[in-house]
Amino acid sequence: MQKRTALRSATVGAMLALTIAGLPAASHAARSNATVTLNMWAWADRNLCAQDFEKSHPGVKILYTTQLNPIPKLNVLKRAGGSGMPDVVFDNVEYGANYYQLGLTTDLSALVPPTVRSKYAPGSLAGLILNGKLIGVPHDMAAWGIWSNINTIKAAGLKVPTSYDQVYADAATLAKTKKYSISWFGSDSWALVGLAWANHAKWFTLNSDGSWTVKIDTPLMEGLATKYVTAVRSGGILPDDPFGPVSGKAYANGKVAYAVGPNWLGHYGIEPGYPKQKGQWTFTASLPSVGWWGGGAFYVPPQSKNIALAQQLAVYCSTSPTFQHQAATVPSFTGVYNVAGAFQVDSYFANPTYVTKQLALSAQRTGTGWVYSPNQSYVDTQVTAATSSMINGAEVHATLQRLQSQVVSNLKLQGVQVK
Repeated sequence: MQKRTALRSATVGAMLALTIAGLPAASHAARSNATVTLNMWAWADRNLCAQDFEKSHPGVKILYTTQLNPIPKLNVLKRAGGSGMPDVVFDNVEYGANYYQLGLTTDLSALVPPTVRSKYAPGSLAGLILNGKLIGVPHDMAAWGIWSNINTIKAAGLKVPTSYDQVYADAATLAKTKKYSISWFGSDSWALVGLAWANHAKWFTLNSDGSWTVKIDTPLMEGLATKYVTAVRSGGILPDDPFGPVSGKAYANGKVAYAVGPNWLGHYGIEPGYPKQKGQWTFTASLPSVGWWGGGAFYVPPQSKNIALAQQLAVYCSTSPTFQHQAATVPSFTGVYNVAGAFQVDSYFANPTYVTKQLALSAQRTGTGWVYSPNQSYVDTQVTAATSSMINGAEVHATLQRLQSQVVSNLKLQGVQVK
Protein backbone atom coordinates (compact mmCIF):
# COMPACT_ATOMS: atom_id res chain seq x y z
CA MET A 1 0.00 0.00 0.00
CA GLN A 2 2.78 2.45 0.87
CA LYS A 3 4.20 2.88 -2.62
CA ARG A 4 0.70 3.35 -4.05
CA THR A 5 -0.53 6.10 -1.70
CA ALA A 6 0.06 9.78 -2.53
CA LEU A 7 0.41 12.50 0.07
CA ARG A 8 -2.71 14.62 0.29
CA SER A 9 -3.43 18.08 1.71
CA ALA A 10 -5.33 18.30 4.97
CA THR A 11 -8.84 19.43 5.88
CA VAL A 12 -10.36 18.92 9.30
CA GLY A 13 -14.05 17.99 9.65
CA ALA A 14 -16.27 18.63 12.67
CA MET A 15 -15.31 16.59 15.70
CA LEU A 16 -17.58 13.67 16.56
CA ALA A 17 -17.62 11.80 19.85
CA LEU A 18 -15.57 8.63 20.10
CA THR A 19 -18.63 6.86 21.40
CA ILE A 20 -19.86 6.66 17.80
CA ALA A 21 -17.33 3.87 17.29
CA GLY A 22 -18.59 2.07 20.37
CA LEU A 23 -15.62 3.16 22.51
CA PRO A 24 -15.46 5.13 25.76
CA ALA A 25 -15.16 8.87 25.23
CA ALA A 26 -12.04 9.11 27.35
CA SER A 27 -9.80 6.91 29.40
CA HIS A 28 -9.16 7.23 33.12
CA ALA A 29 -5.75 8.73 32.34
CA ALA A 30 -7.33 11.28 30.01
CA ARG A 31 -9.81 12.38 32.69
CA SER A 32 -7.09 12.98 35.25
CA ASN A 33 -4.97 16.10 35.47
CA ALA A 34 -1.83 14.27 34.38
CA THR A 35 -0.73 14.41 30.75
CA VAL A 36 -0.18 11.06 29.09
CA THR A 37 2.07 11.04 26.03
CA LEU A 38 1.56 8.49 23.28
CA ASN A 39 4.02 8.01 20.44
CA MET A 40 2.54 7.21 17.03
CA TRP A 41 4.46 6.15 13.93
CA ALA A 42 2.96 6.18 10.45
CA TRP A 43 4.32 6.10 6.91
CA ALA A 44 1.35 8.06 5.56
CA ASP A 45 -0.72 11.08 6.49
CA ARG A 46 -2.46 9.90 9.65
CA ASN A 47 -1.53 12.89 11.79
CA LEU A 48 -5.05 14.32 11.73
CA CYS A 49 -6.37 11.21 13.42
CA ALA A 50 -3.92 11.82 16.25
CA GLN A 51 -5.03 15.45 16.48
CA ASP A 52 -8.71 14.45 16.58
CA PHE A 53 -8.02 11.94 19.35
CA GLU A 54 -6.29 14.63 21.41
CA LYS A 55 -9.34 16.89 21.11
CA SER A 56 -11.68 14.28 22.54
CA HIS A 57 -9.18 13.10 25.17
CA PRO A 58 -8.01 16.04 27.32
CA GLY A 59 -4.77 15.17 29.05
CA VAL A 60 -3.48 13.06 26.16
CA LYS A 61 -0.60 14.28 24.00
CA ILE A 62 0.37 12.37 20.86
CA LEU A 63 3.83 12.69 19.36
CA TYR A 64 3.42 11.85 15.68
CA THR A 65 6.42 10.65 13.65
CA THR A 66 6.58 9.84 9.95
CA GLN A 67 8.30 6.46 9.73
CA LEU A 68 8.46 5.05 6.22
CA ASN A 69 9.65 1.52 7.00
CA PRO A 70 8.82 0.75 10.63
CA ILE A 71 9.54 -2.98 11.01
CA PRO A 72 13.38 -2.93 10.85
CA LYS A 73 13.59 -0.11 13.40
CA LEU A 74 11.00 -1.78 15.64
CA ASN A 75 13.08 -4.95 15.62
CA VAL A 76 16.19 -3.02 16.66
CA LEU A 77 14.35 -1.31 19.52
CA LYS A 78 12.78 -4.57 20.65
CA ARG A 79 16.12 -6.37 20.77
CA ALA A 80 17.53 -3.44 22.76
CA GLY A 81 14.90 -3.90 25.46
CA GLY A 82 11.93 -2.00 24.03
CA SER A 83 12.91 1.52 25.09
CA GLY A 84 11.75 4.11 22.56
CA MET A 85 9.08 1.87 21.06
CA PRO A 86 6.00 3.67 19.70
CA ASP A 87 2.60 3.09 21.25
CA VAL A 88 0.78 2.86 17.91
CA VAL A 89 2.11 2.04 14.46
CA PHE A 90 0.36 2.57 11.14
CA ASP A 91 1.77 0.26 8.47
CA ASN A 92 0.68 -1.94 5.60
CA VAL A 93 -2.26 -4.22 6.39
CA GLU A 94 -0.45 -6.95 4.47
CA TYR A 95 2.32 -6.90 7.08
CA GLY A 96 -0.04 -7.89 9.90
CA ALA A 97 1.28 -11.45 10.12
CA ASN A 98 4.84 -10.07 10.13
CA TYR A 99 4.01 -7.94 13.16
CA TYR A 100 2.37 -10.91 14.87
CA GLN A 101 5.25 -13.28 14.17
CA LEU A 102 7.77 -10.75 15.47
CA GLY A 103 5.85 -10.18 18.72
CA LEU A 104 4.87 -6.62 17.86
CA THR A 105 1.09 -6.83 18.37
CA THR A 106 -1.48 -6.89 21.17
CA ASP A 107 -5.00 -8.28 21.02
CA LEU A 108 -7.59 -5.60 20.19
CA SER A 109 -10.57 -7.95 20.33
CA ALA A 110 -12.07 -6.45 23.50
CA LEU A 111 -12.28 -3.02 21.89
CA VAL A 112 -13.91 -4.28 18.71
CA PRO A 113 -17.08 -6.16 19.74
CA PRO A 114 -19.39 -7.80 17.18
CA THR A 115 -21.47 -4.62 16.83
CA VAL A 116 -18.36 -2.78 15.62
CA ARG A 117 -16.91 -5.66 13.60
CA SER A 118 -20.13 -5.92 11.61
CA LYS A 119 -19.53 -2.44 10.21
CA TYR A 120 -16.23 -3.36 8.59
CA ALA A 121 -16.18 -4.38 4.95
CA PRO A 122 -16.30 -8.17 4.45
CA GLY A 123 -12.85 -9.70 4.42
CA SER A 124 -11.12 -6.63 5.81
CA LEU A 125 -10.49 -8.15 9.25
CA ALA A 126 -9.66 -11.73 8.17
CA GLY A 127 -5.96 -11.11 7.61
CA LEU A 128 -5.70 -9.43 11.01
CA ILE A 129 -7.30 -12.22 13.06
CA LEU A 130 -4.63 -14.77 13.90
CA ASN A 131 -5.26 -17.61 16.37
CA GLY A 132 -8.41 -15.84 17.47
CA LYS A 133 -6.66 -12.55 18.25
CA LEU A 134 -7.38 -9.28 16.49
CA ILE A 135 -3.79 -8.12 16.03
CA GLY A 136 -4.54 -4.85 14.24
CA VAL A 137 -7.38 -2.77 12.85
CA PRO A 138 -7.57 -1.60 9.22
CA HIS A 139 -8.36 1.85 8.01
CA ASP A 140 -8.17 1.94 4.25
CA MET A 141 -8.41 -0.62 1.49
CA ALA A 142 -8.11 -0.80 -2.27
CA ALA A 143 -10.79 -3.25 -3.32
CA TRP A 144 -10.79 -4.01 -7.04
CA GLY A 145 -13.45 -2.92 -9.47
CA ILE A 146 -13.80 -1.87 -13.12
CA TRP A 147 -12.86 1.65 -14.20
CA SER A 148 -14.18 2.04 -17.76
CA ASN A 149 -13.90 4.85 -20.26
CA ILE A 150 -17.46 5.14 -21.62
CA ASN A 151 -16.24 6.31 -25.03
CA THR A 152 -13.43 3.83 -25.49
CA ILE A 153 -15.23 0.75 -24.21
CA LYS A 154 -18.05 1.48 -26.67
CA ALA A 155 -15.62 1.99 -29.54
CA ALA A 156 -13.96 -1.32 -28.65
CA GLY A 157 -17.31 -3.10 -28.76
CA LEU A 158 -17.06 -4.29 -25.16
CA LYS A 159 -19.26 -4.21 -22.09
CA VAL A 160 -18.31 -3.84 -18.44
CA PRO A 161 -17.16 -7.33 -17.41
CA THR A 162 -18.90 -9.24 -14.65
CA SER A 163 -16.34 -12.04 -14.33
CA TYR A 164 -12.61 -12.60 -14.70
CA ASP A 165 -13.22 -14.99 -17.60
CA GLN A 166 -14.99 -12.17 -19.42
CA VAL A 167 -11.93 -9.97 -18.88
CA TYR A 168 -9.72 -12.66 -20.42
CA ALA A 169 -12.13 -13.07 -23.36
CA ASP A 170 -12.09 -9.31 -23.92
CA ALA A 171 -8.29 -9.34 -23.79
CA ALA A 172 -8.21 -12.00 -26.51
CA THR A 173 -10.51 -9.88 -28.67
CA LEU A 174 -8.43 -6.73 -28.19
CA ALA A 175 -5.22 -8.65 -28.91
CA LYS A 176 -6.57 -9.38 -32.39
CA THR A 177 -7.73 -5.86 -33.22
CA LYS A 178 -4.63 -4.22 -31.64
CA LYS A 179 -6.41 -0.88 -31.18
CA TYR A 180 -7.39 -0.84 -27.50
CA SER A 181 -6.18 -2.55 -24.34
CA ILE A 182 -7.17 -3.45 -20.80
CA SER A 183 -5.21 -2.03 -17.87
CA TRP A 184 -4.45 -4.30 -14.92
CA PHE A 185 -1.27 -4.69 -12.84
CA GLY A 186 1.24 -6.13 -15.30
CA SER A 187 3.87 -8.12 -13.42
CA ASP A 188 3.14 -6.47 -10.08
CA SER A 189 2.68 -9.05 -7.32
CA TRP A 190 -0.82 -7.76 -6.58
CA ALA A 191 -2.15 -9.33 -9.78
CA LEU A 192 -1.66 -12.93 -8.64
CA VAL A 193 -2.13 -12.12 -4.94
CA GLY A 194 -5.43 -10.41 -5.68
CA LEU A 195 -6.62 -13.22 -7.95
CA ALA A 196 -5.72 -15.76 -5.28
CA TRP A 197 -7.59 -13.73 -2.66
CA ALA A 198 -10.67 -13.25 -4.84
CA ASN A 199 -10.83 -16.94 -5.73
CA HIS A 200 -10.22 -18.24 -2.19
CA ALA A 201 -6.85 -19.81 -3.03
CA LYS A 202 -5.52 -19.56 0.51
CA TRP A 203 -1.74 -19.34 0.30
CA PHE A 204 -1.02 -19.07 4.04
CA THR A 205 -2.68 -20.64 7.07
CA LEU A 206 -1.61 -20.15 10.68
CA ASN A 207 -2.11 -23.41 12.56
CA SER A 208 -3.15 -23.69 16.20
CA ASP A 209 0.36 -24.79 17.21
CA GLY A 210 1.92 -21.63 15.75
CA SER A 211 3.21 -23.30 12.59
CA TRP A 212 2.28 -22.16 9.09
CA THR A 213 1.01 -24.05 6.04
CA VAL A 214 1.95 -22.68 2.62
CA LYS A 215 -0.05 -23.60 -0.50
CA ILE A 216 0.91 -21.44 -3.45
CA ASP A 217 1.58 -24.25 -5.91
CA THR A 218 -1.94 -25.65 -6.41
CA PRO A 219 -4.07 -26.59 -9.44
CA LEU A 220 -6.36 -23.64 -8.71
CA MET A 221 -3.46 -21.20 -8.65
CA GLU A 222 -1.96 -22.70 -11.79
CA GLY A 223 -5.23 -22.12 -13.62
CA LEU A 224 -5.52 -18.53 -12.39
CA ALA A 225 -1.92 -17.70 -13.29
CA THR A 226 -2.16 -19.32 -16.71
CA LYS A 227 -5.19 -17.27 -17.72
CA TYR A 228 -3.67 -14.03 -16.47
CA VAL A 229 -0.21 -14.34 -18.01
CA THR A 230 -1.67 -15.58 -21.30
CA ALA A 231 -3.78 -12.43 -21.51
CA VAL A 232 -0.78 -10.21 -20.80
CA ARG A 233 1.40 -12.08 -23.28
CA SER A 234 -1.24 -11.53 -25.96
CA GLY A 235 -1.09 -7.76 -25.60
CA GLY A 236 -4.77 -7.53 -24.73
CA ILE A 237 -3.77 -6.63 -21.15
CA LEU A 238 -1.06 -4.01 -20.74
CA PRO A 239 2.33 -5.21 -19.40
CA ASP A 240 2.69 -2.79 -16.48
CA ASP A 241 0.55 -1.26 -13.75
CA PRO A 242 -1.52 1.91 -14.36
CA PHE A 243 1.39 4.14 -13.39
CA GLY A 244 3.92 2.40 -15.64
CA PRO A 245 5.21 3.95 -18.89
CA VAL A 246 3.33 1.67 -21.30
CA SER A 247 0.02 1.98 -19.47
CA GLY A 248 0.52 5.70 -18.93
CA LYS A 249 0.86 6.24 -22.66
CA ALA A 250 -2.23 4.14 -23.37
CA TYR A 251 -4.32 6.10 -20.86
CA ALA A 252 -3.11 9.42 -22.23
CA ASN A 253 -3.95 8.42 -25.81
CA GLY A 254 -7.43 7.15 -24.94
CA LYS A 255 -6.54 3.53 -25.70
CA VAL A 256 -7.65 1.93 -22.40
CA ALA A 257 -11.11 0.42 -22.74
CA TYR A 258 -11.27 -0.36 -19.06
CA ALA A 259 -9.07 -1.08 -16.06
CA VAL A 260 -9.25 -3.82 -13.48
CA GLY A 261 -7.99 -1.69 -10.65
CA PRO A 262 -8.33 -0.44 -7.08
CA ASN A 263 -11.31 1.69 -6.20
CA TRP A 264 -9.05 4.69 -5.58
CA LEU A 265 -7.53 4.57 -9.08
CA GLY A 266 -9.99 7.05 -10.56
CA HIS A 267 -9.60 9.69 -7.87
CA TYR A 268 -5.85 9.40 -7.31
CA GLY A 269 -4.65 8.16 -10.70
CA ILE A 270 -6.95 8.86 -13.64
CA GLU A 271 -8.41 12.21 -12.56
CA PRO A 272 -5.13 14.01 -11.76
CA GLY A 273 -3.29 12.28 -14.61
CA TYR A 274 -5.80 12.90 -17.39
CA PRO A 275 -7.92 15.97 -16.55
CA LYS A 276 -9.06 16.37 -20.18
CA GLN A 277 -10.91 13.04 -19.92
CA LYS A 278 -13.41 14.50 -17.47
CA GLY A 279 -16.84 12.97 -17.89
CA GLN A 280 -15.48 9.90 -19.67
CA TRP A 281 -14.73 7.56 -16.77
CA THR A 282 -17.05 5.54 -14.57
CA PHE A 283 -16.64 2.81 -11.97
CA THR A 284 -18.58 -0.42 -11.53
CA ALA A 285 -18.24 -2.96 -8.72
CA SER A 286 -19.19 -5.70 -11.16
CA LEU A 287 -16.72 -8.43 -10.18
CA PRO A 288 -18.43 -10.68 -7.62
CA SER A 289 -15.32 -11.36 -5.53
CA VAL A 290 -12.17 -9.26 -5.42
CA GLY A 291 -8.84 -8.82 -3.70
CA TRP A 292 -7.11 -5.57 -2.82
CA TRP A 293 -4.24 -3.53 -4.18
CA GLY A 294 -2.83 -2.69 -0.77
CA GLY A 295 -4.21 -1.30 2.46
CA GLY A 296 -3.20 0.08 5.85
CA ALA A 297 -3.74 -0.90 9.49
CA PHE A 298 -2.97 0.26 13.03
CA TYR A 299 -0.97 -1.95 15.44
CA VAL A 300 -0.19 -1.61 19.16
CA PRO A 301 3.13 -3.19 20.27
CA PRO A 302 3.16 -4.91 23.68
CA GLN A 303 6.13 -2.72 24.62
CA SER A 304 3.80 0.31 24.89
CA LYS A 305 3.76 1.78 28.40
CA ASN A 306 0.13 2.83 27.93
CA ILE A 307 -1.38 -0.16 26.15
CA ALA A 308 -5.03 0.47 27.06
CA LEU A 309 -4.96 4.06 25.82
CA ALA A 310 -2.86 3.15 22.79
CA GLN A 311 -5.40 0.51 21.83
CA GLN A 312 -8.17 3.11 22.08
CA LEU A 313 -6.20 5.37 19.74
CA ALA A 314 -5.67 2.57 17.22
CA VAL A 315 -9.35 1.62 17.14
CA TYR A 316 -10.40 5.27 17.03
CA CYS A 317 -8.20 5.85 13.97
CA SER A 318 -9.74 2.80 12.33
CA THR A 319 -13.37 3.77 12.95
CA SER A 320 -13.54 7.56 13.44
CA PRO A 321 -16.22 9.17 11.25
CA THR A 322 -14.26 12.42 11.38
CA PHE A 323 -11.14 10.81 10.02
CA GLN A 324 -13.08 8.93 7.35
CA HIS A 325 -14.53 12.21 6.07
CA GLN A 326 -11.18 13.96 5.61
CA ALA A 327 -11.32 13.28 1.88
CA ALA A 328 -8.35 15.48 0.99
CA THR A 329 -6.17 13.75 3.56
CA VAL A 330 -6.97 10.05 3.53
CA PRO A 331 -8.27 7.79 0.76
CA SER A 332 -11.93 8.21 1.62
CA PHE A 333 -12.82 6.28 -1.51
CA THR A 334 -11.23 3.25 0.12
CA GLY A 335 -12.59 3.41 3.65
CA VAL A 336 -13.07 0.05 5.33
CA TYR A 337 -15.35 1.04 8.16
CA ASN A 338 -19.00 1.50 7.20
CA VAL A 339 -19.32 5.23 7.89
CA ALA A 340 -22.17 6.88 5.99
CA GLY A 341 -20.91 9.48 3.53
CA ALA A 342 -17.30 8.32 3.46
CA PHE A 343 -17.52 8.01 -0.33
CA GLN A 344 -17.88 11.51 -1.75
CA VAL A 345 -19.43 12.54 -5.09
CA ASP A 346 -16.79 13.67 -7.61
CA SER A 347 -17.93 15.66 -10.66
CA TYR A 348 -14.96 14.44 -12.72
CA PHE A 349 -16.68 11.12 -13.35
CA ALA A 350 -19.58 10.32 -15.65
CA ASN A 351 -22.71 9.97 -13.52
CA PRO A 352 -20.93 10.87 -10.25
CA THR A 353 -23.74 9.67 -7.97
CA TYR A 354 -23.69 6.22 -9.56
CA VAL A 355 -19.90 6.06 -9.24
CA THR A 356 -20.11 6.99 -5.56
CA LYS A 357 -22.57 4.18 -4.88
CA GLN A 358 -20.45 1.68 -6.79
CA LEU A 359 -17.31 2.73 -4.90
CA ALA A 360 -19.10 2.02 -1.65
CA LEU A 361 -20.34 -1.30 -3.02
CA SER A 362 -16.82 -2.36 -4.01
CA ALA A 363 -15.89 -2.47 -0.32
CA GLN A 364 -18.50 -5.22 0.08
CA ARG A 365 -17.00 -7.42 -2.67
CA THR A 366 -13.82 -8.44 -0.87
CA GLY A 367 -13.16 -12.18 -0.82
CA THR A 368 -13.19 -13.67 2.67
CA GLY A 369 -10.62 -15.72 4.53
CA TRP A 370 -7.41 -14.29 3.05
CA VAL A 371 -4.32 -14.29 5.31
CA TYR A 372 -0.95 -12.82 4.38
CA SER A 373 2.50 -14.33 4.86
CA PRO A 374 4.51 -13.71 8.05
CA ASN A 375 7.12 -12.30 5.66
CA GLN A 376 4.93 -10.67 3.04
CA SER A 377 7.56 -8.25 1.73
CA TYR A 378 9.66 -11.22 0.58
CA VAL A 379 6.60 -12.86 -0.97
CA ASP A 380 5.78 -9.67 -2.88
CA THR A 381 9.28 -9.53 -4.32
CA GLN A 382 9.28 -13.17 -5.39
CA VAL A 383 5.73 -13.09 -6.79
CA THR A 384 6.62 -10.06 -8.92
CA ALA A 385 9.68 -11.88 -10.26
CA ALA A 386 7.66 -15.05 -10.89
CA THR A 387 4.89 -13.17 -12.68
CA SER A 388 7.38 -11.36 -14.89
CA SER A 389 9.07 -14.66 -15.68
CA MET A 390 5.79 -16.32 -16.66
CA ILE A 391 4.74 -13.36 -18.81
CA ASN A 392 8.07 -13.67 -20.60
CA GLY A 393 7.45 -17.32 -21.40
CA ALA A 394 8.41 -19.39 -18.35
CA GLU A 395 6.29 -22.48 -17.76
CA VAL A 396 3.59 -21.72 -15.18
CA HIS A 397 3.61 -24.93 -13.15
CA ALA A 398 7.39 -25.01 -12.76
CA THR A 399 7.45 -21.32 -11.82
CA LEU A 400 4.82 -21.76 -9.12
CA GLN A 401 6.70 -24.79 -7.77
CA ARG A 402 9.85 -22.70 -7.51
CA LEU A 403 7.93 -19.84 -5.91
CA GLN A 404 6.48 -22.18 -3.28
CA SER A 405 9.93 -23.57 -2.49
CA GLN A 406 11.46 -20.08 -2.22
CA VAL A 407 8.76 -18.84 0.15
CA VAL A 408 8.94 -21.91 2.39
CA SER A 409 12.75 -21.76 2.56
CA ASN A 410 12.65 -18.06 3.44
CA LEU A 411 10.17 -18.59 6.26
CA LYS A 412 12.30 -21.38 7.72
CA LEU A 413 15.35 -19.12 7.58
CA GLN A 414 13.32 -16.59 9.61
CA GLY A 415 12.69 -19.25 12.26
CA VAL A 416 9.10 -19.89 11.23
CA GLN A 417 7.87 -23.48 11.50
CA VAL A 418 6.28 -24.61 8.23
CA LYS A 419 4.16 -27.73 7.85
